Amino acid sequence: MKKKVWGLLLLAGIMLLSACQQYQTIPEGEARVYKWRMVTHQIPGTARYEGTVVPFVKAVEEITGGRLVIEPFGANVLFPNDEAFDMVKNGVVELAAIYTGFWTGKDPVFALGGGTIPGDPIATFDEHFYRSDQLQPIIDRAYEKHGIKNLGAFDYAPEEILMSKVPIRSLEDFKGKNIRAAGVASLFYGKLGASAISLSAPEIYTGLQLGTVDAAEYNDYLVNGEMGLDEVTKYIIDPALHVGPSTDKELIVNPKAWDELPDDLKAALYVARDKVRYESAIAYGVESRKAMKEWEENNNIEFIELPEEDVKEMRRLGFELLNDYKEKSDLSREYVEEYSKVLAELGYTEDAKILGYEE
Repeated sequence: MKKKVWGLLLLAGIMLLSACQQYQTIPEGEARVYKWRMVTHQIPGTARYEGTVVPFVKAVEEITGGRLVIEPFGANVLFPNDEAFDMVKNGVVELAAIYTGFWTGKDPVFALGGGTIPGDPIATFDEHFYRSDQLQPIIDRAYEKHGIKNLGAFDYAPEEILMSKVPIRSLEDFKGKNIRAAGVASLFYGKLGASAISLSAPEIYTGLQLGTVDAAEYNDYLVNGEMGLDEVTKYIIDPALHVGPSTDKELIVNPKAWDELPDDLKAALYVARDKVRYESAIAYGVESRKAMKEWEENNNIEFIELPEEDVKEMRRLGFELLNDYKEKSDLSREYVEEYSKVLAELGYTEDAKILGYEE
């Protein structure tokens, strides 16, 4: 695994150096400066913002020699997160690095975008991005239907965690609980007998503190710790099967703004995106493990490991939910079918068969 990751990092570095060398030789007559605005659902000051969004805009400006300058805005600053879809489509902002699950009402396939699949057995960086690249054409078409250009997976997110104020020691204990969740995870908790409650990121701390929710899933140990959620949590429920390794943000762009860019600036966006992908995989993975150790050393938090038989049943329920998506839209059916092929290719044959894969 380490060799694969370092190989990808080396490749990204070569691409970046080559790109920088190319873009510094742009003829003087083509030196128009493009100024864009970019929104994200992440909160400034957290690793998911400072470690991806900020390096991305800096890389774009450096690679293009200042010909493309992007001003970033954090969660809900310019407008609510769930309005970003229409704001990008209509050109109010040119770019967004944002979670696809905000627009499941546009097409059900958006609930699955980025690999947010309950029960998913995929567990590594290389497997995740193989899946992402195989499934991206389907998400591309979903965005194109609504007049948006998709540039693909923006970064890498480690497994999310389930934080709780009350003990959840079995599948039975999920029944009747109020759990903060978003996207397809909301439906998954419904399958477990819980009620899903929608809270924006800044509301999660208060929601746990006041008991508005019994438990919450948001990000990994690193980001949740930065938000202080370890202060209002008593239990960590493991494993959390609602979201495995995933893409926290997809990079979407206004088509008119995209078409106006010269080809070399378009290429620069992809190079900067890939740089962030690989760097986030290292930073998030390592830093999240360090943060996990801090959570484990917190005497006020108990780690609960769910029984093996319950985990197996929860995985089955997650894939049952995924099979339901075959009936929700043509694109979601295609997504699930392609995902089952990816699982088979990666050796998860039994999981693939649950989704209807036939050898």
